[in-house]
Amino acid sequence: MIQEAVQVFEQHNIHLHVDVGGLEGGEEIPYVSNFSFSDLDELYWDYFLHNDLNSPRKGIFHYGIICDFGPDVNFPFIGWNHLDSFLISAETLKQKKPFMNRDRLVMGGAIHHLGHTLGLLADTYGGIDNLGTLMPFCMQWLKYYNYKSCMNYYYKFKTFSYSDGTHGFGDFDDWGHLDFSFFKDSRFEWQK
Repeated sequence: MIQEAVQVFEQHNIHLHVDVGGLEGGEEIPYVSNFSFSDLDELYWDYFLHNDLNSPRKGIFHYGIICDFGPDVNFPFIGWNHLDSFLISAETLKQKKPFMNRDRLVMGGAIHHLGHTLGLLADTYGGIDNLGTLMPFCMQWLKYYNYKSCMNYYYKFKTFSYSDGTHGFGDFDDWGHLDFSFFKDSRFEWQK
């Protein structure tokens, strides 16, 4: 699944590197039975930055925690001081979607939340994180059906790609709106 995601990004001249522990800072974290939101800060500092204020990983890598059961299904979070991290509760996702492949659920969630760390937020475009898109034939589903992006909840686990805005009414150019500095300098601006 990782290679499939890497190839999607390569088609847009973007090199996606997924470190699963080989570059010191992506190693396995200890098992935590009663995982909470407050544990994230400690895990971020201990296992991503290795308690180093000058860690070379800060501002270069995005940190993803993949666990069986977390404090929520999957979400982005602010690590040190910017939105550069996300958590995927793989077993919780699998329980909610038992007929889907676990690896696909993890990768779909990871690419979706990577998009958030690159500035694709619900206030950027109405089709992002819109719960209405999960209800076929309702107004929101119809409005954003052509938005074929993993940022659209309807396609979140069906594609590892963002949309390019060429699919007609209701589509949005995610690729053109990626902000590669957002995870280093997160700014949250409300659109009217």
